[in-house]
Amino acid sequence: MHEKSKNFQCLYPVYFDSARSREEGRRVRKDDAVSNPLAREIADACSHVGQTLGVPLQIVFEPHKGHPKDWANPGRVRVEVKRDGRSLNSKIANKHHLYKLVAGYLKDHPTTEDSARRFRLQGMPPNMNQVTPPAIPRGFKMGTILPLHSPALSGGGVNENFMKDMMSEMGGQLPPGMEAMANMMGGGGGGGGGAGGAGQQQKKVKVIRKK
Repeated sequence: MHEKSKNFQCLYPVYFDSARSREEGRRVRKDDAVSNPLAREIADACSHVGQTLGVPLQIVFEPHKGHPKDWANPGRVRVEVKRDGRSLNSKIANKHHLYKLVAGYLKDHPTTEDSARRFRLQGMPPNMNQVTPPAIPRGFKMGTILPLHSPALSGGGVNENFMKDMMSEMGGQLPPGMEAMANMMGGGGGGGGGAGGAGQQQKKVKVIRKK
C-alpha cells in the first residue's frame, strides 16, 4: 500500500492550524482553521467526507510522519484525490476542495483531550494515557493538545531526552513506528558529527611554505 499511496495527496495537521500563518504551514483560510488539529481527526474527517459524498476515498493514516514546521504534532493522512493528473470524482474537484471539506468537519468536531487518547501506538507505556499539557518554550509554536506519541510529551514540556526516556521505560526498545521519528530528531544513535562534538578529531593541516 505504501508504494501505491506515494502519489496520494498529503494532509498534515498544520494545514488546518488556526495558530499558524500561511508562511508557517497553514493551507486553509483563517476562518476555516481550527485549534489543535490532529492527524487522527483528519483521517476521520476524510472518511466522513467520502461517506457523505458517496465517494470511495482511499485513505492512509501515517501516525509517525510529521511536517518539518510542526515537529511536535506527528501524523499525516494520505488521500487519493486524483490519478494521472485527473480528479477521480467531480464531487471533490481538487486538493483545495478537499481541504475545505475536511476543515468543515474539524470545525464541527473540535479537538479535546479525549481526542488525543483515541490513538496510541502499540507498545506505548500505559501511563502515557495521562500526560501533562506541554510547557511551550518561548518562541515555539505548538498545540496545547498533542498525540500521545508526540516528542514534546514526556511529563510535559519539550524534552530533548524524550527518546531516551521512552526507551528506558520500554526496556531499551522503541515502540513500533517510532524509529523514523527518532532519526528525524537526531536520536537514532550514532556519534554526533557537529562542530565541537565530543570525540571529534581535528584534522592536521600541512602548511607549505614557498622557498
